[in-house]
Amino acid sequence: MPEALSYFEAALPHIDYFLPNDEQVIGWTGASSVEDGCRRLLDRGAQCAVVTAGPNPTVVATEYGITEVPAFTVDVVNTTGCGDVFSAGFLRGVSLGMDPAAAARLGNATAAQVAQGLGSDFGDYDLDVVKRFSSSHTAREVR
Repeated sequence: MPEALSYFEAALPHIDYFLPNDEQVIGWTGASSVEDGCRRLLDRGAQCAVVTAGPNPTVVATEYGITEVPAFTVDVVNTTGCGDVFSAGFLRGVSLGMDPAAAARLGNATAAQVAQGLGSDFGDYDLDVVKRFSSSHTAREVR
């Protein structure tokens, strides 16, 4: 529903990292692809759009271009909370000085950890656990 964008469009120039999912971007912008939707968000002032898409690559869009960050190959049990923990992992990466693509990889690794259990309450994760997972698991290109 593209008219929904009008409700928050004025805030976009004040947002450093906008973290929606693929369905939201396409619905809000009326775009035919995530990449086009990201361009529309950037045109309206967003500094960086980081768009998750389930098992598909995360799209990171900035004024410098669009990068796809592959998801990790895991046996999915439950995806409850994966979007929230992606955001937490991404923002932790940013707080550590990572560029948006590297922070998205950390976010994807965090979400992959959660997807292997019974939602966001499964397991106990800290930065070292997620970094070890990220370095020892293969990310895959889907698109």
